[in-house]
Order: sequence, then C-alpha cells, then structure tokens
Amino acid sequence: MEFTPLVLDGIENKVKKVIFHNSELKEENQKLLNQQQELEDQITQLTEKNRNLEDQIDKLKVAKTLSGKDNFQARQQINDLLREIDKCYALLNR
Repeated sequence: MEFTPLVLDGIENKVKKVIFHNSELKEENQKLLNQQQELEDQITQLTEKNRNLEDQIDKLKVAKTLSGKDNFQARQQINDLLREIDKCYALLNR
C-alpha cells in the first residue's frame, strides 16, 4: 500500500499535463480560426478588386475600340455587348 500515493500523484501529474496541453491546443486552434477568417476576408477583398479591375479593362477596351477608326472592330464589340445583354435579359425572364 506504500505505492498507492505515488501512483495517485503520478496520475494527478499526468492529468494536469493533459489539461494544460488541452488549453494550449484550444488557444492555438482559436488563433488559427482567427487567421483563417482574416485570410478569407482578404480573399474576398482581392476577388472584388480583381472583378473591378477586369470591369475597368473591359470598359477601356470598349472605349478604345469605339474611339478608333476601325469600324469593323467597333461593330463586333457592340454585337458582343448586345449578345451579353440578351443573355442577361433571358436569365431575368426565367
């Protein structure tokens, strides 16, 4: 029976270590969740910025085509825009 207090102390120490390690893992998990949210927010912002830049590029292409002397390209660009408008209109009528 002399070993019983030693065994109990050993078990108690191991339980304390597990509890401490568990709390460290919870903190690390929370930090990683926060970091994940920040990265998702950054992705959203960059995606929106990319979309805006692509829109600007399209507008500049249209402006350049329409201001140029090449009537064929201008008509082709206008036809492309009309097709895109028709697609949007068809989606709205569904």
